[in-house]
Amino acid sequence: MASRHPRVQVPVDAEVAEAIVRGRRVVGEDAPASRVLRALVLRGADAVETDAEAERAASEFLVSVAQGSSGLDLDALRTARDRAWR
Repeated sequence: MASRHPRVQVPVDAEVAEAIVRGRRVVGEDAPASRVLRALVLRGADAVETDAEAERAASEFLVSVAQGSSGLDLDALRTARDRAWR
């Protein structure tokens, strides 16, 4: 179908074919590959952003632990197992 939107070519290698199969389970078994790929691309963009934000937050937390500004009582954590079995 003609569209005013630009098109992209995506080679359907083994990984993309498997993604289409998995996507059809959600989008619909009879859905054309283009509709499945569009759904996967849109969801994938959200997931990539979410993953990047989680990685940034984790890095910031690790830096705060290393700098001693996280609020964690590292001494208490080091001895927690010993104290738990008393």
